[in-house]
Amino acid sequence: MSLVSLLGPRQRLLRIGASAICVFFVLFLFTAYQLPLAHQEQPLLPDTHPEPPVEDGQSNIDENASEVAFDLPPEYTEVTEPPPFCADRFGVSYLRQLRDSATEYCTPESPSGLTCFHSKTTTSRVDTFCLARGALFDQVDKSFTLGCSLRDLSGQSVPRYREFTNYWYDTGPGRVLEEAVRINENNSSLVVPGTVPNYTLLVKREGSNNIWHSLMEIFSMTLSLDVLRMAKHPSEPTTPLFATADIENTQVLVLDDIADGPYVDLWTLFAPKPLLRMNDPALPPLNTSFENLIIPLSGGGNTLWQGDWEIHTCDDSPLLQTFSRRVLNHFHLDPDPPREQLPEIVITFINRTTTRHLINAEEYFAHLESELPHIRIQSIDFAAISFAEQLAVAQQTDVLVGVHGAGLTHGIFLPAHSAMVEILPPSLNHKGFRNVAALLGHSYFSVHASQSVPQPAPEGQDTSKKPDWHQEDVFLEKDIFMELMNVAIKSLYNRGSRNYDVQ
Repeated sequence: MSLVSLLGPRQRLLRIGASAICVFFVLFLFTAYQLPLAHQEQPLLPDTHPEPPVEDGQSNIDENASEVAFDLPPEYTEVTEPPPFCADRFGVSYLRQLRDSATEYCTPESPSGLTCFHSKTTTSRVDTFCLARGALFDQVDKSFTLGCSLRDLSGQSVPRYREFTNYWYDTGPGRVLEEAVRINENNSSLVVPGTVPNYTLLVKREGSNNIWHSLMEIFSMTLSLDVLRMAKHPSEPTTPLFATADIENTQVLVLDDIADGPYVDLWTLFAPKPLLRMNDPALPPLNTSFENLIIPLSGGGNTLWQGDWEIHTCDDSPLLQTFSRRVLNHFHLDPDPPREQLPEIVITFINRTTTRHLINAEEYFAHLESELPHIRIQSIDFAAISFAEQLAVAQQTDVLVGVHGAGLTHGIFLPAHSAMVEILPPSLNHKGFRNVAALLGHSYFSVHASQSVPQPAPEGQDTSKKPDWHQEDVFLEKDIFMELMNVAIKSLYNRGSRNYDVQ
């Protein structure tokens, strides 16, 4: 008879339980020993071959390669991504979605190609830009021909060719293609070489002197080029549609008859060759018989301009920050200068000399300077100095003040954590500059003027027309002005190295 059989029922149960615990403990030790070995086979850290640095607007993701995704550590489970509205309009998600919308408009058998990209971030329209490959330039007719048999895109949620959105002042890709590009669907006689090295930016501008309009168009151009650098060539999957090396082979061809204006040089951000004009009688032959044509997003087609009459809650924009750095770098200005903060808070008043004057501005600012310590006030007519000088002023400004107008666009180039002050005409509820301030991390303060003051009509001009806030001066009571400026200035009392008591 075994020892176990001599034990009572309770003792036998205890003996079996003890044996089970021993077996479980041995298995635990074996598993704990094996887990590190398994992890050694697939390391969590990257290998010793780092990826190349990412350029602005580019992605290091090799979409042909398999990817291994690791879950976030548990500490991140409560962290949320930016709201889709913000990420899809002002973040890199916007570039990726635009890249992924690539649509070929020519059949594969066509000697030329036309790739268009579409964005629908507003309910009222689809915004588009295009790249035409292998366009033949006619020096006499001054137009480009594409050997392109158009595909049937019925059933796809993209606009058809010749149905692209048009924008004010007859701008946008639809107008550019209509004016400067001919589609030759019977293209048997057009033989396009396999590689076309040169790129031409076809540009039709709204104007040339309004900084907001001009910079929105140039911002749209940079976004378009960024997407092309991220997009695969349809016939060469390992090649982007536009590479960094292609910048030196890129030129701007202006279709409009508008004067250059102070911002025209910014069109060469991605096109260092001399700017050309289509209407120039002495237009030289283009560098090759065939060109790649880039027809960028219109100024009104970028997301910063789309929502300028509505408040949004987005407080960060890699797209706008990158654009600001690019512009400053272009003028050899350090976008992140090692700026030693001055004791004085620098207030720059945008001194409009034609319309929308602030009545009693000089008196009000003199009183402000006598009442508040730690400030230095400068009144600047931005229209009287070069754009490079305007940028230098903005970089040394803490508080930018102005009656509503394009001059407040300079808020894009203010140092981090500055303040913007906007005095709005009585009935105007524009939110564009408030949104700009939020996207760049600036404080924003506003007030509506008490009344508009009509300017005397020039002799012979009809005075029966309804008053226009574009032309009228504005008036603000002195105590309201002082309260507005007091709040804005003191918001900087404890920013950076400043350490002033609010008294």
